[in-house]
Amino acid sequence: MKKIYKYGLLLLALGFLGYHSVYFKKLSAVRAQAGAEFDFQAYADSIYYQGMLKNDRAVGLPALLAAVRTDADGAFEQYGNRLGIGNSAYFMVSCAGEIAEITADEIRLVTDEAGPVSINTRYIFGNALRDASGLVKLTDFKTNAEFNRVSEALNALIRTKVIPPVVQQLRAGDRIEVTGAVKLSKKTPEHPEIVITPAQIKPE
Repeated sequence: MKKIYKYGLLLLALGFLGYHSVYFKKLSAVRAQAGAEFDFQAYADSIYYQGMLKNDRAVGLPALLAAVRTDADGAFEQYGNRLGIGNSAYFMVSCAGEIAEITADEIRLVTDEAGPVSINTRYIFGNALRDASGLVKLTDFKTNAEFNRVSEALNALIRTKVIPPVVQQLRAGDRIEVTGAVKLSKKTPEHPEIVITPAQIKPE
């Protein structure tokens, strides 16, 4: 009877570990073989196509701004993501509106409820998308340099493959839906300058 009890506990433990190790199996699956150099671009592809496009982390920009003005601490805790301490955090947001202007660097968008925003279409660098997504953990990597290479690969994917074909088809006056990352600070909750690093742009 004791053996059956022990075996039952063992099976439960294995099931628990198996369930919580799925993410790490996916992470390691992008290696071509044991000991091979980690394929950051393949991992970035999986984050984008299997993660960012399928999760529901994005909050409506008007709702986020209203929440920040009402209770910045609560809004940052509920919707934001930051790796350290400080007054700033990254948020994954969505909004829709009419294009006012398209330049070589950005799209100026007049949103339905959040006023004018800028969508960065050229200088897509930094950690905004990686951190706002909440899909990548520093503890999954051995060094900060590796962690930052995930950002580089994800940014390169968005900057060179995802955004250009869509932007080429857009014109001033078109309506679009945008999902992307924004950085907000508790120091300027009333009238923040909104610059979206896009993850996806879709014509309405």
